[in-house]
Amino acid sequence: MRFPTRLIAVAVAIALASPLRAAPVPGEDIIDLTQPIAGTSDKTGLDLLRQLFPDLDPSSDPRLVASATQMIDLRSIGAGDDSWIGCGDRIDIEGLEAHPLHLGDQTRVILVPALDDQCAVPLAMFDRDGKLIDAINVKGDQHASGDTPRPLGAAGALIIAHNWHDNSSQSYDADSLILAKADGFSAIGNIFAFGSHDCRGQFTEDAVITMVPAKPMARIEVAVTREARKFAKDCETQLGRKVTTTFNGSWRWNVKKGAYEPHTRELDLLADWNQKQF
Repeated sequence: MRFPTRLIAVAVAIALASPLRAAPVPGEDIIDLTQPIAGTSDKTGLDLLRQLFPDLDPSSDPRLVASATQMIDLRSIGAGDDSWIGCGDRIDIEGLEAHPLHLGDQTRVILVPALDDQCAVPLAMFDRDGKLIDAINVKGDQHASGDTPRPLGAAGALIIAHNWHDNSSQSYDADSLILAKADGFSAIGNIFAFGSHDCRGQFTEDAVITMVPAKPMARIEVAVTREARKFAKDCETQLGRKVTTTFNGSWRWNVKKGAYEPHTRELDLLADWNQKQF
């Protein structure tokens, strides 16, 4: 049973710089690995992917893009965890997206391969010459995915990585804020949401992530709303009104440190409380 514990609505204010800068960075679905990738100097999908999967070959299976038996070591960040990397003797790639970006005065391409069995969830960054700059794993739970990059300012973009699983009575969600800069990826912070249900009560938590205009880098605001209900002995009749509580936090750019700083006291208290309910 899955509860609606995660509602990611990344609302980007248009005034960040311009409508194009505020919008998600358009991605290109790569079907033909022999074609040049936009944002590179005529490097192909094969050129880039083989830096992640050294023995990769295009697949004749129409359901797949390519297959390999080897993958380089990936650095896990955010809620990603090395223990969740479990690729076996065959790695099937069922999809590939490329996102060209301008980060500072540099051109970068973020490559997002979709592995058939989610044995890992890699994100990779390449320069204009097609050289690998950084490669990370964001999988840290049974299910995981990466969101479309969104510009934070001239020098960086935000990627939200989602990890989740559920069982018959509980649901667990973690959203990692990943910063993409010209020199690679780094973790900004994690947002956790939890849901639980039994005969006498239920609560759900929904997280909303918002980017607010600021210079030189947008402020990232988060609100996690918890709704709690109590039930009678019949496990169906609601007792009283639902109780709604919202926990707020933000990450703000520190110019001197060149990094995002957390202002997340309420979110930290919520995460600590949730941890005790597991």
